[in-house]
Amino acid sequence: MHIDHQGQSDTNQQQRRQPTETTALLPHGETADEANKRRRDELKGYIFMGLSALGFATNSACVKALAIANFPSLEIVFARSIVQLTLGLLGCAFCRVSPLGPSNKPGIHKWLFLRGAAGAFGNACFFYAVSVMTLADATVIFFTGPVFSAIFANILLGEPYDAFDKAASALCMLGIVLVLKPTAFFMHMLDVQEPGTSMNQMRGATAALVGAVSGALAYCVVRKVGRAVHSMVHVVYFGFLSMVGSSIMMFATQEPRMPRTTYEWTVMGMVGVFAYIGQAFLNRGLQLAPAGPGTLMRNLDVVFAFIFGITLFDEVPDWISVAGATVIIGCTLAMGAHKWLSHRR
Repeated sequence: MHIDHQGQSDTNQQQRRQPTETTALLPHGETADEANKRRRDELKGYIFMGLSALGFATNSACVKALAIANFPSLEIVFARSIVQLTLGLLGCAFCRVSPLGPSNKPGIHKWLFLRGAAGAFGNACFFYAVSVMTLADATVIFFTGPVFSAIFANILLGEPYDAFDKAASALCMLGIVLVLKPTAFFMHMLDVQEPGTSMNQMRGATAALVGAVSGALAYCVVRKVGRAVHSMVHVVYFGFLSMVGSSIMMFATQEPRMPRTTYEWTVMGMVGVFAYIGQAFLNRGLQLAPAGPGTLMRNLDVVFAFIFGITLFDEVPDWISVAGATVIIGCTLAMGAHKWLSHRR
């Protein structure tokens, strides 16, 4: 009996290409292998975002330690940017990517510049806030960023900003009021602060809010360029623009001083190292994890900040600060979950 091997082979290949009962149920027409790869990438993204939160929280703790030692905030930013730029360039060399970004993507460099500038400015604002406020309060206010991320995502990425997001954003502002505890509202519930302390609290809160807006813009730009740009390139742009900006403003507005002890040199170096770790994991995590769950993982930074503030700096929060932090984190978590569920529908 003659068997047409070629015909049988073609038939088998066609059968393999046809979707099975399992793959036919997968979204967007992806195969089982593609779905498994997507899930693995998402899991990696969540892990990277969690490690990023730990890296940034440790970086913030180092900033607080240097601020207690009377280092100007912009000098700390400058030191961080030098270390981060150096490690970013080494990372680009190791990964064999151009630190300037891809040359075959028209218009990509303006987005990289915007990402670096917004991130650098937001970082400088946050460092100032940490230097004049408790570590936990500065971190909590800075983490109102998802509220502004939702607005920028609507403008830059065309994502919806519905009534739920607006309500959560408004409630988030209530959380900020609780964290700040204005004397006019809380003077009968708490000891009245000294005027200078209260003024530092307001200045720090303003800086943290401005930093949150800038950080949210940088966050959305990373998502806009997507995987077209290696995560190390983002680190290089951030480090370079932060170094240039902080060096100019440092000499113009503050009085920098050199570290005098091994402890100060070590902590100054750790600021840059942990910032690099946090930045590298953040950029990669944003590229792999869905926006909603990714935002949830980033909020671990606040948990670490409370732990470091209590254990390292004896900054024990009162119940009103905890209530404010709970409101802010609850709102940002709700917004992230809402967007994620909306995308899955």
